[in-house]
Amino acid sequence: MQIADPLGLPGAPQETLNAVLAHLEQHPSGGAGGPAGQLILVTDRQGERDRAGYAAVLIVGSVATVVATAFGPRFGRPGMEALVQLVHWAQEREWMVRETVLNSSDFTRVIDEPDAAEVGRLVAASSPSDTGIYLVWPAAWKEESWQA
Repeated sequence: MQIADPLGLPGAPQETLNAVLAHLEQHPSGGAGGPAGQLILVTDRQGERDRAGYAAVLIVGSVATVVATAFGPRFGRPGMEALVQLVHWAQEREWMVRETVLNSSDFTRVIDEPDAAEVGRLVAASSPSDTGIYLVWPAAWKEESWQA
């Protein structure tokens, strides 16, 4: 597996989403005629979706692109909105959406300094995910502090 240069800025949901979408426009995939792809969401939180932050690994053919940790409720409303948009994008192209949980030290190492062997193990450890869990508003969104 070939590892592309990492995309995005940690903790910057919209900037990271824009970088991902720009990258994917240059590498069309999914849908009619394009190669199938996979979106693997990676987190360091087990059973705490309402506080999770997500990085991602995009796989098109034999190329994996690691995306910075910038998605999910850990990054407030912008993080959730970016996660919803990314998952929706993948669904529209009939990409397989998977998820894996890594312990904190492995998570930081694999996402910040991707290595082909470690990314390969991350892919192998991932499981198919129900995309609906990313597209609904978690309980944290209902808190007054999130209303604006």
